[in-house]
Amino acid sequence: MNQSNNQVIIYTDNPEPYTNSNLSKYINMEFCSCPNQFCHALLGKKYSGLVLDVRKVMQTPCCDRNRILSVSSGIPTIRTLEKYKRPVFLDDHENFICDCLTRKTSTSGPACPINVYLAAEISMEDDPAMAQRIHGTIHHLSEEGCSFHTNDDLKSNDFLYLKIPSLNNRLPIFCGLYVENCAHRCSCGFRVKFIDIKEDQKKEISAIITDIGVLPNT
Repeated sequence: MNQSNNQVIIYTDNPEPYTNSNLSKYINMEFCSCPNQFCHALLGKKYSGLVLDVRKVMQTPCCDRNRILSVSSGIPTIRTLEKYKRPVFLDDHENFICDCLTRKTSTSGPACPINVYLAAEISMEDDPAMAQRIHGTIHHLSEEGCSFHTNDDLKSNDFLYLKIPSLNNRLPIFCGLYVENCAHRCSCGFRVKFIDIKEDQKKEISAIITDIGVLPNT
């Protein structure tokens, strides 16, 4: 069920300037300064908005910075510079607040509107070459991510590589594993968000969803 959510996560080393800003009057703020924790939070909870301290972002190692930007795609975002212990908004903060207050959210995770049965290969974050791959089956697929079954326990992992052999481009897709395992509610197993996915892979997945979506009911 959709519901309003005014929880915003702020990526900064200095929470104090924001607690005294106009943002605090309208939205609930959560702060994070560690890149890994920040991504983990975004995968574990639906936020209505995101505030990025530009200096903090630029000081973040490139790989972590790209991961932050990928995981947070699609979330209303505003950039700031901290000056004289106050945040200077580089984007329209009134529109940002409005977007946050009117944005509807649902349970975390990608929408899974299409039922599929696709073989998948999975490896951990430190194994991009998939030397120690495990096997699974994708049961739900969306343009944002998918849900799959595997006999292996992945609960201790935040990120993984997922290969879909049936795609023309078989390069592993870097994914974020949602904290909440939907096995408690349905049979779709582990859920992931596609973080680093090639454009041709996105187009082919979109085509698969479209083709299945127009099939007549049997």
